[in-house]
Amino acid sequence: MEPNNKDLQLHNGKGVALAKFVFCMAFVALMIVPFLFLNTETDLQSEIENRAMTAWPGLSLTGEYNEWYGHYVEDRVAFREPAIMAYITGHYMLFHEFTEDLHMFGKDGYIFPADDGYIRAYQHEATDEQLIDDFVTYLDRTNTYLGEQGIPFYFIAGLDKKSVYDRYMPDSIHVNEDKESIMAMLDRKLTERDVPHVIPVEEMKERSRSEQLYNVMVDSAHWNDNGALYELQLLDGQMRLTMPDIPPLESKHFKAKTKTEQLEFIKLPLEEEVPFQKLRNKYAKHVKLDLSICNGVTLEDGTSMVGYINDREGCDKSVLVFHDSFLEGRERFFTYRFQKSYFVSRRNYTHVQEYVELLQPDVVIFENAERAFVDDLYMYTELADITYDNSSD
Repeated sequence: MEPNNKDLQLHNGKGVALAKFVFCMAFVALMIVPFLFLNTETDLQSEIENRAMTAWPGLSLTGEYNEWYGHYVEDRVAFREPAIMAYITGHYMLFHEFTEDLHMFGKDGYIFPADDGYIRAYQHEATDEQLIDDFVTYLDRTNTYLGEQGIPFYFIAGLDKKSVYDRYMPDSIHVNEDKESIMAMLDRKLTERDVPHVIPVEEMKERSRSEQLYNVMVDSAHWNDNGALYELQLLDGQMRLTMPDIPPLESKHFKAKTKTEQLEFIKLPLEEEVPFQKLRNKYAKHVKLDLSICNGVTLEDGTSMVGYINDREGCDKSVLVFHDSFLEGRERFFTYRFQKSYFVSRRNYTHVQEYVELLQPDVVIFENAERAFVDDLYMYTELADITYDNSSD
């Protein structure tokens, strides 16, 4: 018996209703499920954005906390990074454009980070004087404390690519020359406090005209080995004024090589030959890892301390380096020149006195990325409150 039109309409209507119901349930699931499976790890790092994700701010009813609750959920929603990766990769493959705030094209094929903080800092619209004052106060107190122990202290800034290669930034992004940049204000205030520091914006700009200090495309947030070596040589020049027995950091100690790297974080058909400074074997073979002293020290979650012992004759000094990603993997610029070298994340900034009393270093270096002043330094609320037992504020 053939179904009549009324039966067909009823059947089709039920099918459409079922399809709509399934679609609605799928849509609701897409909206709800990611929030039901928030990633609540204590120390969560974003591989795509190369940063620590927002930590749980605690409970409070203030407006400031409400904003951080939003940041917490946005950073930790389930399937966040795979979804971002699929979208930005697909868009680039179709339109040859970046849709995320990790990258943007500048002039002549140069690639820069594109997040709002980075751009506003380039425009001199993100200079937070209170944050800089707090940071300078911390560095000044640290310098005073170490000076009382007879230990030289130096601050070094890991400069943004935009500060050195500003000539390749897009013309569409304008700079407010009436306002002071973050690095200019930091340099001025550290000079006023007489804190030894290296923030060589102009020196790096001049050098960049004859040597590639930052890559054209890949790893746009950091300097390359050439940039690290040159700025550390500037630091070395300052250190050797008071510690002339430290062996100099010289290019002849390294063999300049290249290696192929791809664009960071996202899988796109962009790769580049980048410089690599390989320590010559006769300097490297006597360096070995020393982990014994690192056991039992206080460390922030997700961080570690590494130490190296150099058996070569020459320098009998030791160095303690607080650093972020700019000096990650660049221990070789220190280890062959110091008898003992210790490296720890700058997130352990509250433990300086403990480390100094334990390690008894001859010099302490604190490296901090320029971009931190529009990023994670805001999480360090204790900067201006840190004091030392023997400091004379």
